[in-house]
Amino acid sequence: MTTLDLGARARAIVAAPSDDASHGDERALQSSTFYVPTNALREANALRVITLSADTRSPTVSRSVSLEHRACEDIDVDASGSTIVVAYEHVGLETRRTRGAATVSASTGTTTDLRLNPGISASEEREFETVKCAKFNANTGGLATVDEFKFRSWSRRDDGAFACASAGETRSDGTRSEVMGGMNTTQDGVGTGSWDPHGGESFACGVDADVVVFDARSGGRAQTIERAHVQQTRDVQHNPNRPHEMMTCGDDGLLKFWDARAHERALKVVSGHEHWIWRCAYNPVYDALTLTASSDGTTRVWCDDDALPNDSKPSKARRDRSSSVRCVARRVARDSVSVRACAWSSADPWTHASVAADGLVTFNDVPREEKYRILL
Repeated sequence: MTTLDLGARARAIVAAPSDDASHGDERALQSSTFYVPTNALREANALRVITLSADTRSPTVSRSVSLEHRACEDIDVDASGSTIVVAYEHVGLETRRTRGAATVSASTGTTTDLRLNPGISASEEREFETVKCAKFNANTGGLATVDEFKFRSWSRRDDGAFACASAGETRSDGTRSEVMGGMNTTQDGVGTGSWDPHGGESFACGVDADVVVFDARSGGRAQTIERAHVQQTRDVQHNPNRPHEMMTCGDDGLLKFWDARAHERALKVVSGHEHWIWRCAYNPVYDALTLTASSDGTTRVWCDDDALPNDSKPSKARRDRSSSVRCVARRVARDSVSVRACAWSSADPWTHASVAADGLVTFNDVPREEKYRILL
């Protein structure tokens, strides 16, 4: 385990895409890179580019890009690695706090705020000021944002800028959340989510206690899993290797697996965290491995024995009676501070990183025993 202290609060992390990932026993030849934006309320914010050396396993901040007043809560990077998007809260205004989304050029560091199409109403502008989620579509290069009122699908223009292509109501009744939380001001009704890598045009996101699947072509709500979690669904992730499978986490401290075609009840329900789970992540290569970050101050690696080859599965005596998903690693943050986000490396599928609210970034590896159980 290695750590890097950013010296500023943080809430989000994403791995930079890689062209060369090691799928075997040897480590990837190239280093792992992660993007971590800060979440300071009084100081200027920055996007930190962190490189984890493949040889020394030492992390360093290789670059820092100014984000000024943008206290970031969500981040993503496009498939080419050329553009980063952040969802932020504007902390430079004394009269009121508003939210927004901005793209950052990975090469130049130029930051551009997303703007709605010309001619939209002032009320729509105010609605967009509640945006909390921003994610790239790896298949199309487009972008999704979700605010308290609207889901919006953005297309990339020839000049590289983004334009809103479609929009639909976040909730069926057009209201906003009544759940108080967040950064002392705005509600926490919208969580984060992901694009379906197998479909291309659907985006799933946590909205209040539900999971809502949006159709990017129309902007409408295509599907809803009602009360997926208690009070708030924090994150929704699609399995990169298995179509129709999703993973969710929420304020009930549970990790759940779903079949999007038959979602009356979860396929699996995994307990273990002692407080709510902020984020969850599938391993990009070995989907038996998943990762969670929780406000109980821990990051946990889970292994789904049902997704392992038959000869790699542990004996029944070692398996949990209630679930085939085992916790194979548990790391406690410094002073048990809430761990806000986690991500798998794109260069090395056995490496993962997490960031705690105090800005401590921690890098860990999958336990050797589990690694060889999967490989051998």
